[in-house]
Amino acid sequence: MTSLVVLGACALIPWTLCAGSRALLTVGESAPPAMRERALRHYRRATLFGAILVLPTSAVAGALLVDPSLSTRWPVTGSWFFASVSAMTASVSLALSRRTPEEAAAMSHLETAGRAVQMSTFPVLAVGLSLLVGAGIEALLPLGPIAHALATALLSVAVVIFVSLWLVMKLGVWPVFPYRIEADGVSWRLAHLPAPTPFLTHTAALPWLRTALVSDGLFTRAPEQQWQTLVRYEVGGALSSRRDRAAGWAIAIPLSLIVFIAAGAVGADSPHKLVAATALAVFFTATASWFANRQPASKVAIGAEGPSMQELAQTLRTLPPCLGQALPRTSHKPLGSALYDRLFALGHDPGRRPHT
Repeated sequence: MTSLVVLGACALIPWTLCAGSRALLTVGESAPPAMRERALRHYRRATLFGAILVLPTSAVAGALLVDPSLSTRWPVTGSWFFASVSAMTASVSLALSRRTPEEAAAMSHLETAGRAVQMSTFPVLAVGLSLLVGAGIEALLPLGPIAHALATALLSVAVVIFVSLWLVMKLGVWPVFPYRIEADGVSWRLAHLPAPTPFLTHTAALPWLRTALVSDGLFTRAPEQQWQTLVRYEVGGALSSRRDRAAGWAIAIPLSLIVFIAAGAVGADSPHKLVAATALAVFFTATASWFANRQPASKVAIGAEGPSMQELAQTLRTLPPCLGQALPRTSHKPLGSALYDRLFALGHDPGRRPHT
């Protein structure tokens, strides 16, 4: 019974959160377009922050409140399974309840739910593999408590940043496109970021996997030359800029190690607590690595390492407007107002100025 209550809460709370935010922040169709775009942007931001809180919370609730009958023989496995189901339920609820009328018309309920499950696969795999790492070290390596904790934390961080992302692409959960982009003398593969909205204009470089993630907003709704230009911009200089991002990684990795060590300490006496704490450690590590991978907007790859100013301006100008998103925002190098001003000062017209 407890498990059904948890699943019901994971479905209803995100829906209520989005409905309340929509009622408070959005405006009617009779409002001026600029006001509607601004209201929609505030709504998107509010629900994004809500999702950042709801998803790990639902995973923790599922791990702690799983019915004993579901995890009697293998408590860690049962707790991980129900935590995964709870997080996916919350993810699907968020994806369906956040949709605007334009998104609902462009993508069916079933496809939106499927995309939400695809996106959820990454943290689910990361949590499961991190738990396996801890169990494997404990069973196979006779290490002391300190060495065991440190080895588990090191391998768990590697699992989150490297192995889980590689697996979701290798298994086809995030499909790899039959395209490759050459930049910095390296061939980059392109993978589909299955965002549960067809309008997200997004590309993100994963230099450690030589991979660029591309969303539907670019791949299916923009001409091939346009999205390739943005991918070239994104991956250009990604390898040579490691030194610029070293400070961010130098903070992110030690903090993630500390969080994983704390997770092992918290869960030492309870399998359910171990799963819950590991889930929080995975979400923290994923967020920390995302911030560490960002590069200042002033350090743009123009010319030899990326597209020319003319190409970039033409791409930004011809991208279809999508729900108030003036320019793409990337995890590696955000295309913000600084780049817009630079393009404009050089005589190029990038289109509408971004709201930042």
